[in-house]
Amino acid sequence: MSTVRAAAFALTFLLAAAHAGAQGAAPGVSPAEAGIREALRQYSTALENLDADAVKRVQPAIEIEALKKAFREMKSLKVAIEDVRVLTAGDDAARVSCRVTQTLTPKAGSKQTTAVTRVLRLRRQVGAWTIEMFER
Repeated sequence: MSTVRAAAFALTFLLAAAHAGAQGAAPGVSPAEAGIREALRQYSTALENLDADAVKRVQPAIEIEALKKAFREMKSLKVAIEDVRVLTAGDDAARVSCRVTQTLTPKAGSKQTTAVTRVLRLRRQVGAWTIEMFER
């Protein structure tokens, strides 16, 4: 498996991102859900900017050196999320299901698109939501 293909494969399973459009809370959206969507939007933006430090702020447990290495091999990364469903949300923890589509354009090789359904856990820390882990 090529390094770029391995990086794409790793990103599919290491990263989930969101482009959930959290510019403002829609009617009927709880403050927790609005905060979760904002965290996902920030995560998506960080991934698309290939900014490992910004990704680390939203997903503190990420292996930043591996992420930086993967980003160095990318020309661009586009991330979209659909079917966002908040499965559970409390004051400081939440589970979210979403469909993540990533289009990776490596510096060498051809563009690759993957789409997976992910379930992730988020935690509120100091007023902001962060991604704690991916269940699948």
